[in-house]
Amino acid sequence: MKKSFKTALGGIITAFSVILILLGNIPMSEYIGPTFAGILLAWAVIEMGAVHSLWIYAAASILAFILSANKEPVLLYVMFFGYFPVLKDVLQRKVKLRVVRWVIKFAVFNAAMIGCYFLLVYVFGMPLEEMEGIGKYTMYILLAGGNLLMVVVDFCIEKLSVLYRMKWQKRIWKAFGQNKNE
Repeated sequence: MKKSFKTALGGIITAFSVILILLGNIPMSEYIGPTFAGILLAWAVIEMGAVHSLWIYAAASILAFILSANKEPVLLYVMFFGYFPVLKDVLQRKVKLRVVRWVIKFAVFNAAMIGCYFLLVYVFGMPLEEMEGIGKYTMYILLAGGNLLMVVVDFCIEKLSVLYRMKWQKRIWKAFGQNKNE
């Protein structure tokens, strides 16, 4: 793949990622935007590899942080959903035992979400009252729901990656007038 094409594709994915993260500014959609932005980054992992994908993740994180009034979706992207496709790819290649991969994914996710909570409350000053809608167990319920969301995102990335490689990859490359092997 030519460097100029990689740069252009990286810019397109970065722009769409920022737009998706900014959708998290819509009330009750704080998880949706960062989740879809992370899933979009899986395309970059397939086409350009982990290093380029991490640059896209960094650029999207910085731009979203500057442009977003609501820091919660940005932090969700920065703390987990943005680099998750890269983590998933690395674990898939390096760790053979599926159980170990899942333990690592859950550990990283839970550490990231707890860190995100503390940043939101103690750095960005989000009132604790906003997070106590269901009662004293709200944080545990949100964390359990987040773990379920992480499993769904992992499944979506897996299935969409297979679908992309089998059905869409050749068509997209042909539409761009590129040869994948260049």
